[in-house]
Order: sequence, then structure tokens, then C-alpha cells
Amino acid sequence: MKIEWKYIALFILTALGLSFPIQQGYVDSFFQSIAKDTFLFGSSYLLAGISTLVAALAAFAFHKDVSNKITILGATKGKNVLILILPVAAFSTVGLKNSFGINESLFGFAFAAVNTLYAFAEEFGWRKYLQNALEGFNRNAKYLLIAAVWWVWHFRFATQFDLFIFPLICLGGGFLLGKLADDLGSILPVVTMHNLIILTTNSGGIDQHKIAGIVLVILGWIAIEQIWKRRSRKSQKH
Repeated sequence: MKIEWKYIALFILTALGLSFPIQQGYVDSFFQSIAKDTFLFGSSYLLAGISTLVAALAAFAFHKDVSNKITILGATKGKNVLILILPVAAFSTVGLKNSFGINESLFGFAFAAVNTLYAFAEEFGWRKYLQNALEGFNRNAKYLLIAAVWWVWHFRFATQFDLFIFPLICLGGGFLLGKLADDLGSILPVVTMHNLIILTTNSGGIDQHKIAGIVLVILGWIAIEQIWKRRSRKSQKH
């Protein structure tokens, strides 16, 4: 399939253009005025998900013949939906500590649910559009390109960590999420993985609640995969 670089450029420039004022804090006051007295008050990063979602929709409006290898639900729809809700279920169970006076289980549910929507919006752009648009490109080069754009999209260049460590995190994450999307053909498991990263980094330090949540998600994911493998074997026998 021919790679349409002009539409890919449209996506990247739109995503970067919309992300810049958000990542630089220019809309923090606006967001905080809306989220005042809620647990979302310090989470203006959530608006950044809109940038990749809008960029993808704009690119799709022109790029009509983009590959559909990676879809939203994938071939195993039920399995991928269950994987998607794992972080919400896990962190509702173990809870998350917070300074808002909110019940830990309720906060775990709310924070996980909101970030599921955020991760979906972001990954719709990176996987549903950009990774599909690069189908046919060398796999490793594709992951590297998306990771590089992902790093720039954050507009974090102020510290040595931002310049030397954070790019490596984006590179590793880009390869992991890209391979996951290609292998499973759905953005939902990618959303789950991205959400798990957010849940363990954007709500304070690592504590027992977060470790327990991560373990529950991993065990749940393994259990779902095993159940689907057994179902697949049984269906093949019949």
C-alpha cells in the first residue's frame, strides 16, 4: 500500500500545533476554571488527547484509503473490551490515595475511567491513524518515527531528563505499544497499557495500592488471554 506522506504530514502538524499550547500550560487557567473543586483540577494534560484525536479525524477526512489493519475493537472484540476495562476494575478494587477527600475506591474508579478516555483519544491518533497510515513501512522504522513524533508532541525540552531520558522512555514505549497494536490488531489493549502507565505515574508516587493495581491488571490480562485460547481451541475442535 502506498504511503501518503502528505496526509501523514497533515496529521503530525495538526497534532503538534494543537498540543503545543496545552503542553506549554497556556490553557491551564481555562481548564482549571472548568475543573475547579474537582479531582481533575491539576490534570490539564487531559486536553492533549484532543490534539491527536482531532488530527486523526482531519487526516481521515482526506486520506480515504488508509489501511485498516489496526481497528478499534480488533478481531476478538469481547476479549479486547475486557482488557480495556481491566485498569478501571483493578483500581476500583484496590483504590487510589488522594488529597481530595474522596473514597479511595471511588477515586480509583474515576481516575482510571477518565484516563481510559484520554488514552483512547491519544492512541486513536497514534495507532488508528498514524500506524495504519505507515503500513508497509519497515516495522522498526515505523515504531521509531511514531516514537520520535510522540516525544516532540510532549514539548518537553527544558531539562536533561527531558532531552536524554524522556526520549528513551518514548522510544521504548513506542516500540512496545506499536508492536502490541500490530500483533493484536486493536487499539484497546494499547489504550490499557497506556492507561496503566498514566495511573502509575500521574497520581503521586508508587505505593502499595498502585503495585496491587498493576498486579491485578497483569493477572487479569493473563487470565483473559488463557480463556480466549481455550475457547479458540474448543471452537476449532467443533
